[in-house]
Amino acid sequence: MARWFGSAAVLVALVGLVGIPLYHLGRVGTEELTGIGPGTLERAVAGSAIFNTAWTGLAVAVIAVAVGVWLAFVTERWHPMRSGWLRVAIMLPIVVPGFVSAMGFVGAFGTGGLGDDLVGFAIPGIFGPLGIVMVLSIEAMPLAYLIVVAALRTRAEPDLERAARVHGASGRVAATTVVLPLLAPALLGSAALVFVASINAFGAPAVLGTPAGFATVTTRIYQDLARSARPEAFSRAVLLALLLVAVALLFVLVAERLLTGMGTITRTAEPPGQVIHRCRGRRAAFVAWVVVLVATVLPLVALVLTSLTRAVGLAPVPANWTTANFAEALQGRFAGALGRSVVLSVAAAVVVMALGAAVTAIRHGRFGRLSRTAVLLTFAVPGSTLAIAILLAYGASLRGTLALILVAYVAKLWGVGHRIIEGSAAAIPPDLYRAARAGGASGWTATRTVTAPLLAPAILGGGLLVFSFAFHELTMSSLLYGPGTDTLAVVVLNLQQLGDVPVSAALAVLLTVPLLVVAIPLLVGRRRWRGGA
Repeated sequence: MARWFGSAAVLVALVGLVGIPLYHLGRVGTEELTGIGPGTLERAVAGSAIFNTAWTGLAVAVIAVAVGVWLAFVTERWHPMRSGWLRVAIMLPIVVPGFVSAMGFVGAFGTGGLGDDLVGFAIPGIFGPLGIVMVLSIEAMPLAYLIVVAALRTRAEPDLERAARVHGASGRVAATTVVLPLLAPALLGSAALVFVASINAFGAPAVLGTPAGFATVTTRIYQDLARSARPEAFSRAVLLALLLVAVALLFVLVAERLLTGMGTITRTAEPPGQVIHRCRGRRAAFVAWVVVLVATVLPLVALVLTSLTRAVGLAPVPANWTTANFAEALQGRFAGALGRSVVLSVAAAVVVMALGAAVTAIRHGRFGRLSRTAVLLTFAVPGSTLAIAILLAYGASLRGTLALILVAYVAKLWGVGHRIIEGSAAAIPPDLYRAARAGGASGWTATRTVTAPLLAPAILGGGLLVFSFAFHELTMSSLLYGPGTDTLAVVVLNLQQLGDVPVSAALAVLLTVPLLVVAIPLLVGRRRWRGGA
């Protein structure tokens, strides 16, 4: 009975959250495509935005994977014994929302920013493609780093590295001629995933690209839906959404094939650890720390100083500090947006983890495998596309309500909760459940008293992760909000675009600090559980 109830709940959720929205998107997209004449097709699909998205995505993939590979070698090969805290620092960009990173980047390296005030250094052209590529590369670098680290631990053959060193190869030569070829599937798979993440990004292109007139697919969709009432704008938004989902699913399937098909090499020894001179390893770790601090910590420091400074143009020194920006940020509609973000994030975490547990409970059947695939592919669907699909499906009845945004959050993040619970459930010995059943316990009692307590840490950690993602979500929220339903991320973006820099920085700090409070202890705890130094 419990399994039947779980299957029914998953089926209803899949139809409501995935099937109906994507059906409406496909139907409307087909209608729009057939109704566009040949002469207007090029204008409808916004060729310049597609070109901008494609080349910046490729640039981000190359840069993020290259930096991720170098950092992986630093922490896993060249200086592995003292890299625990460096690993934690490398993961920080995952926690910080993309548009907050972009705002901090401007505050740190833009004209009149922290770097300009301290040492007279500013990046010219930070508003435009250069700034977008730099910020998106920093955002995507932890993803590439994690994949390469996993591949180093499963694909790299230590004896081959030692053989190359014995025959006179330097550490650099051994890495490039022996290790990197073995990591090729992981490098290509991580590049595909980074490309998908970059073409789906909205926050950094909105903050850095819109002022410079540099449009990407996601910002063009936002402008067409939020800033235009022309029929051709709606047609363009739907067609661009369909293009995004097609490209994203293609690259995700390619990445999954590469990463799951690369297998694991049978090790003949433990990893060699220090493969270059110890002094050089220390220097590499020092350079890595400098890169990470400049790319991730300095922008956050600049954002905090901007939020404390009385007005734009004043030096961020204690004499010009004030808390008035935070006081204004916590008043009126700003406080309401903060409350709505908290409510939506908590609700999304509860619903997502419940649905994730339901899919895990039925994972062994044919329908369970199909459900798992559908849920994970939904996570790969771009937020802009999913928002338009949900708007087409439920906009008539839920437009202007928090429920519409909650539906989008749950549909997007369901796969996150499921993957976390399923990974933990796979580590639980099945004999524990069988022993409880053999002792006379019912299926529900065995689940409640044996399985659930063992899954509690994963459910709690997954819930916190879903809360963090939902709390700073911007792409779907910016397309689905209405009067009285704007979230904190939407308010921050709107204020930033209106030019209220100090208050928008204060709101961005209020948005980011709770995420850091949640994430840093989890990252540190993960490091200690693994025995990192």
